[in-house]
Amino acid sequence: MKKLLILFILLFTIYTDAQSILINEVLSSNKVTILDEDGEPSDWIEIYNNIENEINLQNYFLSDDSLNLKKWQFENRVLAPQEYLLIFASDKDTVMNYHHTNFKISANGEKIILSDSNQIIDQVNVPKLTNDISYGRIFNDFSNWEIQNPTPGFENSDEEITQFADSVVTSMPSGVYSSAISVELSAEESEIYYTLDGSDPDTSSTKYTAPIDIVKNTIVKTISYKENLKPSHVSHNSYFIDVDTDLPIISLITDPVNLFSDSLGIYANGPGWTPNPPHHGANFWMDWERPAHVQFFEDDKNLGFSENCGIEIYGAYTRSFAQKSFSVKFKEPYNSSALEYELFPGFDIKTFKSFILRNSGNDFQFTHFRDAMMQSLIKDLDIDYLEYRPAATYINGEYWGIYNIREKISEHYIANRHGVKADSIDMLEGNMEVIHGDSLHYEELINFISNNVLTTDEAYKYIDKKIDIDNCLLYFAAEVYYNSQDWPANNIKYWRERKENGKWKWILFDLDFGFNLYETSGQSENHLTYLLSGIETRPGSNPPWSTLLPRKILENPKIKNKFINLISDLLNSNFKSDRVVSLINQMKNRLSVEGPKHRKRWGISDFTFNDHVQRMTKFAQERPNYLRGFVRNFFNTGEDGQITINSSKGGRIKINSLNLDSNNYPWIGKYFFNVPIEVIAIPDNGYKFDGWSEDYFSTETKISLNVARSTFLTANFSVDSSTANEIVINEINYNSLDEFDSGDWIELYNRKDSEIDLSNWYFSDSDTSHKFIFPSETKIAPKSFMVLVENDSLFTSKFPEVENYLGELGFGFNGSGEFMKLVDADEKVVDSLTYDDNLPWPIEADGKGNTLELVDADTDNSIGVSWKASTNNGTPGKVNSVLVSIEEEKSANLKNEFSLLQNYPNPFNPITIIEYSIPFSDIREISNVSLVIYDILGKVVKVLVSEKQNSGNYKVEFNAENLSSGIYFYTLKAGNFIHSKKMILLK
Repeated sequence: MKKLLILFILLFTIYTDAQSILINEVLSSNKVTILDEDGEPSDWIEIYNNIENEINLQNYFLSDDSLNLKKWQFENRVLAPQEYLLIFASDKDTVMNYHHTNFKISANGEKIILSDSNQIIDQVNVPKLTNDISYGRIFNDFSNWEIQNPTPGFENSDEEITQFADSVVTSMPSGVYSSAISVELSAEESEIYYTLDGSDPDTSSTKYTAPIDIVKNTIVKTISYKENLKPSHVSHNSYFIDVDTDLPIISLITDPVNLFSDSLGIYANGPGWTPNPPHHGANFWMDWERPAHVQFFEDDKNLGFSENCGIEIYGAYTRSFAQKSFSVKFKEPYNSSALEYELFPGFDIKTFKSFILRNSGNDFQFTHFRDAMMQSLIKDLDIDYLEYRPAATYINGEYWGIYNIREKISEHYIANRHGVKADSIDMLEGNMEVIHGDSLHYEELINFISNNVLTTDEAYKYIDKKIDIDNCLLYFAAEVYYNSQDWPANNIKYWRERKENGKWKWILFDLDFGFNLYETSGQSENHLTYLLSGIETRPGSNPPWSTLLPRKILENPKIKNKFINLISDLLNSNFKSDRVVSLINQMKNRLSVEGPKHRKRWGISDFTFNDHVQRMTKFAQERPNYLRGFVRNFFNTGEDGQITINSSKGGRIKINSLNLDSNNYPWIGKYFFNVPIEVIAIPDNGYKFDGWSEDYFSTETKISLNVARSTFLTANFSVDSSTANEIVINEINYNSLDEFDSGDWIELYNRKDSEIDLSNWYFSDSDTSHKFIFPSETKIAPKSFMVLVENDSLFTSKFPEVENYLGELGFGFNGSGEFMKLVDADEKVVDSLTYDDNLPWPIEADGKGNTLELVDADTDNSIGVSWKASTNNGTPGKVNSVLVSIEEEKSANLKNEFSLLQNYPNPFNPITIIEYSIPFSDIREISNVSLVIYDILGKVVKVLVSEKQNSGNYKVEFNAENLSSGIYFYTLKAGNFIHSKKMILLK
């Protein structure tokens, strides 16, 4: 007889992934949720001692992995006869008041196994379960299982749950209404219960009997009951009456107990509250998560999304403020694995595992946009920052002021922004404290810079291998400019992709202490010395560990000059006073309607708001001159010089890190006498660089010079009729067939009759952080190919014979199409295009086992009609399959007969290419060659050709933009030759 039985598996899909050992029940209502010692519910497993003797569980194990039966071991715990034991499948791996396993249960179902040290004792295949329903043994028939109502600690129910009652339908959708409305509820043959205060409805709530009159902001939560069925899922509706705001609206809905209960509420003071700020011990300092529902109404007040979620209080000291920040999480326990929505208009990322409703941190009592403004100043540069969108927010229908919708920093944030896997990154904070992954790589860097001379080229190369130097210096320069007082001992996070060439990058966040938060003259504070002197200015503010990296790497003269010039670049561009003041005013004006209501809600004076806007404005106006002085004195750079740059048409100019706007010449910038600047002339396609003139003469595209008191420089470009792309993107694999996954890759082709050196060229896509730099001494032979691969092992497993490849790229390509470019060492774009997975680009390349192959390297590869789908899985490193087949067909046909080839692409929309051949013969000119398009009824649609033509190959484009979808025919007539083919237009 089995001594121990897996009796219950409870799936708390409201809170965590469903996981447990014995499936007995799944909880259906929040009201009867079992909370652990952290105040959180989790999935659970209940075991049962089925014999008359007590059992010591010390040598028993639970697992969800048949290959690892000893995944989680019980402690020294005795189970009495007929005793039930509840184990939370929470992934917490601890024993406190309850047992917690080191795994969770998949909501989609999986096997749970109970074993001793020698054999499997019991196991169960858990099916896919919905919220708060358990899967359990029938108590008097342990061989059978049913989906039931949960009965933890008691005999399982004999009543099987098979269906849910119909969800409640409302006559009026959630929204903003100008006046009172009446809402009707319906659910077929069911009793309906509802609440109007955000609380979870059940049979003790108000029973629906008549339409509900909504005269003020109201949350209507509904549930329906039907005999022998499980209650319906709760429905959520937000109704706003006569609300006037120009911001989008967030409606956060949760049972008030989850927020304000003294024992369970995450917003409440609670029994552990202490009187001195920040009130440690209060509920809002607990790591508690509660179920909720969030609705978002766009600027036009149309409903954007309505999703179940989890919420927890977010932030540090600012948790003690009256308006507290929330972390909003989307995951399987809430039936929402991620939010798919354009939360930030114009932002590329539209998938979010979570976001923050931020109270503006320490700026809560002041402008409510200080941190967002500082991050927005450099969001166009190579730095990780947090997107921002203010919203008028309501909790259970009550106005809660302005919350700033922000991204949340996590491994998912990095994965979405950089196209890496969330589980393949190292992320640290503070003094190498691990958030994700490990700190070993960073420790190696710190050990090296602490114990080596850093002035050498070798040291530079080592540092360059470990960190993204440009990103790191930009991070330091920005924080210094902001006079960020709560940094660098605090608010520092950095990450790398965990691979051989993964480099550390830094993340901007929590900048509230900058731009005169608590000062009126912070613009005159020397934050450069604060960062680089090695002297701890205030206890705990800039301890040696926090300034070690910048102090040490700036010992290298190359990095030091980069840093100095970067500060100058920023003061000449993103941090120009006029630009910063303009952004401050824009963000102030964005809150002009909602701001007064928010401040009234939280008792903030308009005077305080306006005073801090003025503080920020003064900082923006005066900071550049102060910062230049700090740089001059600390680095002995010499006086300020001014350079005026002009350019003729046909190219652009890069100065240090800045790409100058060709529409804004002459461009004027300030730099230091003793620090050389680097200027690069980059010709546009079809132009060549003729040289520099005025105060500096050279034909070199890249020059280094010291500015004088006043320096003038002009770049001269002219048309180069002989230019053509030397290297072309010739083949693209962006979505492999599942059965033949070679990873993403592209093929380059050298059109020239001479070898080309690709050293320090780079290839990138639409994400500016995606950049593959060609190693030194990389060369491509004349008329030869080179393949760039995303994944070395995947590629070589499918194409072991290909040797002329480089990788790994470190990024893949978008299955829906995207921009890609090849750039030479002088920053000139050699080739670029934007492919698509829609016609006229060959759609067979989108996961159907084909690649995009360029038909002719001399054609424009930026248009879809220049490409065909390959045969099979492509031809990396050699002549394209479509080129071989076309040329063979042409060659055969040109021997002694006319030919009309099948159009491509086919089907098409709206452009396709038709090719035909006129044979060589004694008659060099053929009269009356015609190519005509007909519809299916034989009506002439378009005459493409009607003229005399010589022998040769011809290619004609047909644009069917004004035609409707359907079957068409094209006919070639030349002499006695007449031939027709069919094509399909799909729109």
